[in-house]
Amino acid sequence: MIDLNLLNKALMLSKEGKLQAAEKLYHELLEADGENYLLLSSVGLFYVSLGDFEKAEEYLKKSCSIKETLGSVSALGFCEFEKREFDRAALTLEHALEFGENKEIYNKLVLSLFQIKSYKKAVEYAEKMYELYPEDADATANMVKALTQSGKLGEAEKMCVEYLKKHPDKSSLWFHLGFLKELIYSDDKQACECYKAAAELGNNEAFYNIAVSYQKMKDFKTAEEYYHKMLSIYPNDVDTITSLGMCLLTQRKFKEGYDYFFRRDKSVLDRKTNNPYRPGEKFPEEVVVMCDQGFGDHIQFARYLPFLQEKVKKVHLAVSDNLRGLFEKNFKKINYITFDEINPEMKSMRITDLAYILDMDFDHIPYSGGYIKSKMADIVSDKPKIGLCWEAGNAGIRTMINRTINIRLLEPILNLDNIQVYSFQLRDTLKGNDRYNQMINLAKDFKNFEDTARALNAMDIMITVDTSIAHLAGAMGKKTFLMLPYVSDWRWFGDTKVTPWYESVEIFKQQDPISWEEPIKEIICRINESYS
Repeated sequence: MIDLNLLNKALMLSKEGKLQAAEKLYHELLEADGENYLLLSSVGLFYVSLGDFEKAEEYLKKSCSIKETLGSVSALGFCEFEKREFDRAALTLEHALEFGENKEIYNKLVLSLFQIKSYKKAVEYAEKMYELYPEDADATANMVKALTQSGKLGEAEKMCVEYLKKHPDKSSLWFHLGFLKELIYSDDKQACECYKAAAELGNNEAFYNIAVSYQKMKDFKTAEEYYHKMLSIYPNDVDTITSLGMCLLTQRKFKEGYDYFFRRDKSVLDRKTNNPYRPGEKFPEEVVVMCDQGFGDHIQFARYLPFLQEKVKKVHLAVSDNLRGLFEKNFKKINYITFDEINPEMKSMRITDLAYILDMDFDHIPYSGGYIKSKMADIVSDKPKIGLCWEAGNAGIRTMINRTINIRLLEPILNLDNIQVYSFQLRDTLKGNDRYNQMINLAKDFKNFEDTARALNAMDIMITVDTSIAHLAGAMGKKTFLMLPYVSDWRWFGDTKVTPWYESVEIFKQQDPISWEEPIKEIICRINESYS
């Protein structure tokens, strides 16, 4: 049975900062009664106080296996959170709420859910936390984040500003206000100042957003400095590693950029394979290539598959059913498989890493004239046929807003008398297909990319934002007007007119981060020049 007097003595020694003596006493107690859940929990909390989360987790897990309590389960969740194991932390902290509740459990649960992109649950728990603790800074910050995620940007900004008037020392609110300055006003300078205020108040994660702001302002050198500052604090932070890689790739720094970008989050794919190929290794006889990231990435980097086939005897390609049919017709002698059919022991690589693995830098981009062929859909019109896609999906809110154009801004194109516009917009959150009867909705009949390609082949011009349609049209050699935001994705290299990836793509890029007026005017002029 545990000696409570000795346990209290250990606790007192810890509070007095006599850590070595406390640790020694804790281990003496464990030798006498190593299966006592209360003792194990106390030892776990002791290591939490030391910041040794590995040891803390070990003792807390053992404590919970004997008897779960609010303290032991929540402390285990806190350990997982501090180790940035957010998926596990979310499960543990949600379970902790079954035993009781406090602000810190809610806070770390909400933050974990946002990290793993479980947005619906994150919003639900943020609302619950704010309901219980309306004056708390973390509850307010999480509610601001929930409103932002729900698209209620004005409400989020108002709540943020009002709280900061009363409590100007709250770093999390300065952080969120910076993000709102980005989203609402595209004001990266003001956003950067807010992030700096957050950093000065102790929010280390603000260094990442400061880096993003400088990158968006095209001050790449300063952006790199802040990314490295973030990595000096969180050396394994995948988002920072990935973003630094993309910052370098934007500048066409192929090797340096890919050295970081290659280390991006691959947790989903790693669950399918335990034998990743590393650049510089000898090529195996067989390899499985996994299509990672979005459909546009799959299409863009599929051009490298024939060059990989020259290096290995057999390529197995794990690709979504949406693309499989189109790829099978264009990339022969490949064994197409589902993700469930991946042999975990086979050497594996991601399709977006093929240029890096094959050492084919940005001065040697192959097949810019096109590499995907398709049959043509039977679409009849006595006017030139113009495809239109205005909304990007399946991305974080910062990226999605940056790569989406309000359909209302495109009315001047829709109202041109000398063309017929066809919608290629699948995820139509802006309801453009319902609002504009002069546009024929083809997307409603698309079941896969073969359908999309056939329809594209029938168009005279494709007008699109930066989404998978842009890559498919370019890969088919279809004349394409690509509308790029002021701060575009790394793969466009800051180019403003043409791109080395696709000869048939003409870029119309924002010159002002808050206006699409000039690019749209230019597109209308180009259409009228061709079809007046």
